[in-house]
Amino acid sequence: MNKMTFTKTLAFVAACLLVASTASAYQLLSPARTWDCSPDVIVDNRGQSSISDADGGVGATVGAITSNQSWNGAVSGTLLTAQAGSMSGYTLGDGIPMLNFQDPINACKGSCLAATFTGYYDQRQDGSYRIFDADIVTNGGYSWTSLSENDGCSSEFYIEGVQVHEVGHLLGLGHSGVNGSTMYPSVSSCNNGPASIANDDAAGIQALYGNSGPSCSGNPGGNPGGGCDLAQKGDSCTNDSDCCSNKCKGPNGGKTCK
Repeated sequence: MNKMTFTKTLAFVAACLLVASTASAYQLLSPARTWDCSPDVIVDNRGQSSISDADGGVGATVGAITSNQSWNGAVSGTLLTAQAGSMSGYTLGDGIPMLNFQDPINACKGSCLAATFTGYYDQRQDGSYRIFDADIVTNGGYSWTSLSENDGCSSEFYIEGVQVHEVGHLLGLGHSGVNGSTMYPSVSSCNNGPASIANDDAAGIQALYGNSGPSCSGNPGGNPGGGCDLAQKGDSCTNDSDCCSNKCKGPNGGKTCK
């Protein structure tokens, strides 16, 4: 049975190799950082070419990363939302978190299944750190499957479990040393266990966001970083930097924060 490593990335790609003796629990990215508002992840609407379900794993991925079996089940609020969308504007650091089924940056090589760019954060006025973007790439050199396929799994990797792991990085988690947790740094083929978070994963998310997840005003989900003083969803804006979500959309003269 093949066993491959997940990868997270900071400003540059940094492969995290499996160390068999590791026994530590969840790890937060350093410095610890959180989203002010629940990120809306754009999932590659082209699908993954090796997945033979109806849409190349798009719906399976959207469903998995927003499921109550994964990160949204760790808190009473909503940690993230997701929707299918185009990757034509895929740009690191633009404030729009995207999950790409390809790897246009050529960042994920060798035993890397997928990678998340987590180096896009800044400092709040109170000294804590705010995530304003995180983007995922996927290694197309491997064979992928989804639970939506009707032919089972044969030496393939489940897109659901791998992408739930990567979204853990997007939310602010590092790798865990707890075997069987979603954030454990490696996974075997035909093992979709990481699609359902373990107690260790939930504890890590709660350490970041409290029990209610991020909110766009006040103290975000119990995070000691405090709230966001910028424009909220629906407020008028002129550019992305005006908004807590870092997303200012619409026609000139009529833009609002999304």
